[in-house]
Amino acid sequence: MFGLSLAALACASVGAEDDLTLRERELQQLQNQIQSLEAELRSRRGAVSEQRQALETTERQLGDSNRRLRDTEARLAQARTQLDRLTAEQTELEARQEEQRETIRAILRLAYKQNNQPLIKLLLSGQRPEELARQMHYFAILNDDQNAALQAWVERSERLAANIVEQQQLTDQLQSDRQQIASTRDQLAQQKNRRSQILANLSAEAEAAEAELARKEAEQAQLNELIERMRSELADLDFDFPDGTDMAEAKGRLPWPVDGTLRARFGRPIEGSRLNWQGWLIGANAGTQVHAIHHGRVVFADWLNGFGLLIIVDHGNGLMSLYGRNQALLRDVGAWVGAGDVIAEVGLSGGFTEPALYFELRRNGRPENPDDWLQNR
Repeated sequence: MFGLSLAALACASVGAEDDLTLRERELQQLQNQIQSLEAELRSRRGAVSEQRQALETTERQLGDSNRRLRDTEARLAQARTQLDRLTAEQTELEARQEEQRETIRAILRLAYKQNNQPLIKLLLSGQRPEELARQMHYFAILNDDQNAALQAWVERSERLAANIVEQQQLTDQLQSDRQQIASTRDQLAQQKNRRSQILANLSAEAEAAEAELARKEAEQAQLNELIERMRSELADLDFDFPDGTDMAEAKGRLPWPVDGTLRARFGRPIEGSRLNWQGWLIGANAGTQVHAIHHGRVVFADWLNGFGLLIIVDHGNGLMSLYGRNQALLRDVGAWVGAGDVIAEVGLSGGFTEPALYFELRRNGRPENPDDWLQNR
């Protein structure tokens, strides 16, 4: 029986060894599959990273181009206003010149006659001294009036000539500005085409749901990290906010940052993930002006993954407002802004396909419901 037990044990040992070997092989195959998947994932992530880097570069360029285009159009409007003013002034001067034309002709004829009747004739005319003195006084007054009229005529003529030159220079500058705008728009169109191609590449990558979720979680974590880092730096700087600018006192009465339609509310689930919205998504046309909701200082104005061109305003007392997905940032870091000041333009930066403003409110780094702070609509 003992021999049978040993035999049975030996058989069992052999069977266990075979089973162990099989499991080791399966484990090795599984490890090989995992390594292959990891390699594929790294390759795909590298491609995604490359595309997103290209997206970031292009959207930065778009933001700069939009800002330059806005500045050029503002200068063009100012030049047109000045051109209208000069045209009106020129028209007025020409009218005055026409009104004075006959008067000047009469003065010149009289001066010519006087120059052909020398004063010596008057002195030798034999008239009584008092009569002679009175006529000489009249001549003196007449000459002063003539000189004044002629001087005014010359000054207006010179001013008219200067206006014509200035108007021509302004017209030339206006034409140059128009050409610059046309060139800028051409460059913008090329950049938009490149951006569309990048977005098409991103859409074609077919990321898995978990990978997409992980990316969104990483984007939120990156934003939270940015906020915490800024809070720490701002605590060291200790900005001195003017009296009467405490945003908490205006809670529930703050203006909306943009005129648009609310597409996503605070706390609602983000479609296709287990994450919730930490702010509002407000739909609006591309280029719509974005306004600061309260007095504060710009502490961030740059591109951030998942949020595109993002601008953050510090309002003091731990309160911050965030404005993302813009097509242009119009204020630089360090700039003070007041309630209603234009700070950006609505866009779809960050890899999105529809224009909208992503808006957040933070208090001591934690997201707050904008519903509690902004006016009801």
